[in-house]
Amino acid sequence: MKESPYQRAVLIVNPVSGQARGLRLGQQLRTTLEARGVVCSVRVTSGLGDAMRWSRSAAADGFDLIVTIGGDGTVGEVVSGQARSEEKVPIAVVPVGTANVVALALALPWFPGTATGNILDARVLPFDVGYLPAEDRHFLLMAAIGYPAKVIQDSPRRLKNLFGVFTYLGAGVRNALKLDEVRILIEDENGVVNEFEGNTILLSNIGKIGDLNLKVTPDTSAHDGRFDVTVISSRSLWDLIAVVFRMLTWRYRPTPRLHHFQASKVTIATDPPVAIQIDGEDLGQTPLAAEIVPGGVHLIVGKRYRENPDDGGFLEELKLPQMWQRKKS
Repeated sequence: MKESPYQRAVLIVNPVSGQARGLRLGQQLRTTLEARGVVCSVRVTSGLGDAMRWSRSAAADGFDLIVTIGGDGTVGEVVSGQARSEEKVPIAVVPVGTANVVALALALPWFPGTATGNILDARVLPFDVGYLPAEDRHFLLMAAIGYPAKVIQDSPRRLKNLFGVFTYLGAGVRNALKLDEVRILIEDENGVVNEFEGNTILLSNIGKIGDLNLKVTPDTSAHDGRFDVTVISSRSLWDLIAVVFRMLTWRYRPTPRLHHFQASKVTIATDPPVAIQIDGEDLGQTPLAAEIVPGGVHLIVGKRYRENPDDGGFLEELKLPQMWQRKKS
């Protein structure tokens, strides 16, 4: 059996994720990891801020691995904690939530039985993180403004517990039938202001999900120090379907209904104000200021994760710091 590259792991568990499967899975992973020689500490969240606090202090507490067991909200807190820490600790995500978009984006295994092998054997890569200075919040995937944020608002937890991902589908169709365009002003780090009419703004950091053959834009990268800004001006359900079809088939090209540019820092205002969500969490209304934090976190990715699915390119994995390497007996 291959020796683990890690010595001490903190398992951060959201007990309500996945209809309370998180606790059981946390204990199973602890048993499996300790059988591989990793000393584990299981910490169970009881409220907002727990996961972020434990993640931020992981290195200071002597841990060289963070395992997150929960949904995208829990992952977001752990990412935020590590983005605030000067000493980075690799984060492994074990998906137990409703949508688990982060796990899809990182090409992670979905079955608990394969999670341990991926954690100990897979690559560790640096990922950029989005930061909202006014709210002091971080995000890994994207900030979505307008239509997608309204879909999140109309998908309460009680319905997600009953219907899972179909809750989002139902809310998406309902809101697509009443799309309203607004005036959009976006200023980049150079002071250039772009003006649009539309109903959706996507501020993407990770914009490719290879396993679903989905990408928001043709060249979105979580490793280039830039956001990909996409404005969608679909005025009907059929316009929206056409845009989604382009994303699913990777036939992206600018159209009067689809605009795209890149920036490392943006300020977004709309008239009238519209809803905002970051990584699936509600965040009020516009305006919004955001900037990129290059290499803000180190994440363990799945074996199928590719930085550029079009050409099969792979990023070089991070080398674990010498202090993390097991001493040879």
